[in-house]
Amino acid sequence: MAEKEEGNFLIKIDKLVNGSYAFKVFLKPNDIIVALDNQFYTFGEKQLTSDLKEIKTNQQKAILTVLRDDIFFDLKVEKSLGCKFVTTTKDETTKIKSLYSSRKIYETEELNEYIAMRDVYRNYEIIENSSSLSAGIFPPLWLAYSQKWWVLFLLVAIMGISLCVNSYLFLLGWLLTSIYCYKAQLNLLFSFSMLEGKVFCMKLVASSMDEAQKIVRQLDPKSKFKFTKLPNPLIEEVDEKKDKKEDKENIVDEKETVIV
Repeated sequence: MAEKEEGNFLIKIDKLVNGSYAFKVFLKPNDIIVALDNQFYTFGEKQLTSDLKEIKTNQQKAILTVLRDDIFFDLKVEKSLGCKFVTTTKDETTKIKSLYSSRKIYETEELNEYIAMRDVYRNYEIIENSSSLSAGIFPPLWLAYSQKWWVLFLLVAIMGISLCVNSYLFLLGWLLTSIYCYKAQLNLLFSFSMLEGKVFCMKLVASSMDEAQKIVRQLDPKSKFKFTKLPNPLIEEVDEKKDKKEDKENIVDEKETVIV
């Protein structure tokens, strides 16, 4: 890697290109790139592109720290973002550096990746981007843990009927269901959420599910979760046209494919 020449500015996303990697990881205009793998990043756009290309060449992933609406969050990246940037002013950079220095830093192995989905009523679901062995060993337990109650009841009903018809049919159905749930568990969770009217809106890494919910709540004070330790969300009257505009900006179309 070439020696880096440090500047006195950060880079801010100016324009997103549809289909770009930045678009697929749900970055937005005015997001500020603050750090790469916990290193405060004042090396400019060309160096960032070079570093991310090297990460892709080495088939690695890096933690990118982003500032959005004065809120820090992290996400995993594996290649160049493919968007246009502008630079922050010296005063902005100094202020952000001061805020970043007081932020708790986690090592990569301490972080888990999460995908956030939401509906138009700001009901959120956050799914951990990892495989659970329970999905293959005991699918009903996995569905209960994932809070997919209607799917759980449907599965129990089908398994109960098959057991009444033929025990061998039940065992075969259980085996096939276990294999399928283990192999396709993330796609199943995404599909169940989409059937509930939710769409992909954000990717991030955090130390826990509670921390991921906290970050989403900071970014959207009106976000609602079924099960959370957070206080009740902000409720306020807003202009209907403005609210619809925000929804269009914050929600990705259901047809958009997310990289997971």
